[in-house]
Amino acid sequence: MNHYIKLVNFEVKRFSKLFLTLIIAVIATQITGAIVTSSLYVSNAETTMVRDQMTVSNYIQTYGAYSLQNFLFSEYFFLSVIFAAALLMIYVFFIWYRDWLGKSSVIYRLLMLPTARRNVYFAKLTTILLFIFGLTAMQIILLEVVNQITQRIVPDQLWMDESIIYIYSTEVLDLLYPQSPLLFVFYYVIGVTAVAVIFTSILFERSYHIKGIFLAFIYCVISVVIVMIPVIIQIITNYFYTNEIYLIVTGFSILTTALAIYLADYLLKRKINV
Repeated sequence: MNHYIKLVNFEVKRFSKLFLTLIIAVIATQITGAIVTSSLYVSNAETTMVRDQMTVSNYIQTYGAYSLQNFLFSEYFFLSVIFAAALLMIYVFFIWYRDWLGKSSVIYRLLMLPTARRNVYFAKLTTILLFIFGLTAMQIILLEVVNQITQRIVPDQLWMDESIIYIYSTEVLDLLYPQSPLLFVFYYVIGVTAVAVIFTSILFERSYHIKGIFLAFIYCVISVVIVMIPVIIQIITNYFYTNEIYLIVTGFSILTTALAIYLADYLLKRKINV
């Protein structure tokens, strides 16, 4: 356990600067977006009301009041979330290939440590999960900051306050922060499974090289099929309730993750020499 914790600490430190840069970029983009979208709304509202001689209530009835939804559907929020997700997805590959393709071939030193080689795999998987949860937690705080900024820019007469439940029911936020405990477990188990399968696919490629690319592809296809078996059965039979499908797919995803870990352990022990 001590070696595993040290490996996690090692991986976190290696990505910490890039992760901090990512957080700063997301914060700067979303705060800028909050200021721009709310200021633009107020400017357009004032211009329209003067031009068309409208009252505030008439303007709201025609064009709607400003709320946090305006920001959530803006390109500032959407693109910042997509950018963060894309960078993390790139790092899922980079966290392994950097160790092999770097000048010092760090992977060989890691695999020679006096600990089970699977701890290297678990440490990298844990690091990715820590960064994912770190970003999602940061986004919750950032939304409150954005909410306070927009409330100070938009006059009270043009502002529409919305409940937390309603705000988090929007499509993007509902995916990041599912309101149902079952959906929360479902989404994040699927995410862990995807990362585990990608990790093991990389190890196939590193173990068998050119042939490994083909094996990795076949393995990914098999993994997707395993996870999708309940969905395929549901499409054919329409037998299960929606929540039952979520539970069954979650179970098959856990099975797929366990298979990924088993294969990764085998490859690290038997196929990768140092």
